[in-house]
Amino acid sequence: MATTLFSSSGGVYRGNLHGHSTHSDGRNSPAEVVELYRAAGYDFTCLSEHLWSNPRFSAPTIIDATTFDSPDFVTIISAELHCRGKAHDRDGLWHVVANGLPSDFPMAGDTETGPEMVRRAVAAGAYVTIAHPEWCCLTDEEARGLAVASAHGVEVYNHSSAIESAPGGGIATLDLLLHDGHWLHLTATDDSHHIPDDAFGGWVMVAADRLNDAGIVAALKDGNFCASSGPDFTELTIDGTTLHVGTSPVERVILAADKHQAQMVTGEDLTMVRFDLASLDSAFFRVVAMDRQGRSAWSNPCWMEAIG
Repeated sequence: MATTLFSSSGGVYRGNLHGHSTHSDGRNSPAEVVELYRAAGYDFTCLSEHLWSNPRFSAPTIIDATTFDSPDFVTIISAELHCRGKAHDRDGLWHVVANGLPSDFPMAGDTETGPEMVRRAVAAGAYVTIAHPEWCCLTDEEARGLAVASAHGVEVYNHSSAIESAPGGGIATLDLLLHDGHWLHLTATDDSHHIPDDAFGGWVMVAADRLNDAGIVAALKDGNFCASSGPDFTELTIDGTTLHVGTSPVERVILAADKHQAQMVTGEDLTMVRFDLASLDSAFFRVVAMDRQGRSAWSNPCWMEAIG
């Protein structure tokens, strides 16, 4: 029987998990952020404002933008959480994105650590990811601490960081933690501050039962989504030991596994490729599809133990 890695009885919804408005250090008002993402074809967005005490870039409270929701577009109460103790950051602050927080989730205190903050957000019901690990020079020790604290995933593409300062990736951090045995997801986000200049470049496609905050957050926690900066996955199915990968037109599809194993198929306007999983001696794999513009789509890591 075939196993589908990315499916829903409801729909597939495009959204941005990381973005800002005038509530913290963004240029656009919350209403403008919502309208611009809706007009760009998104189904949901998150105003993940900096939750901290420095008025230069943050606010001490979380914004509830659900008043701007409509039948075809929702917002998810979110924040970019900060606390002290991070190395190699100009403010000495940790950066963690939490989607699906309660609106009264309190700002970190002066003695709270990064891992403690992650545990508190997870306990509050949020989907928690490690934000822009390249941009904030996350150390291996720091990444491991957040993974042990039950962070759900890693931003492997942060559009704002990529186009404004170059270090917008996170694959090295993700793969380190996967090799350590942490079952983590991966996300692509905008981290938008000045829409449209730094927007619509990184998103997730979430297969959820319904378009509301609870449905989206539940699907995120289940890993029932893919990430993209351009291409789309149309199929990710395992039939026996064959992985079937359907995509929008791309020029290469890579099956990346542990211990630097990889398989690659290249061609012009590829839309369907197959990989033999029996040839892998691997604990996990993930799929990357790249188009001719160099943009990528990423599947979540898939663990052999989970698929038998």
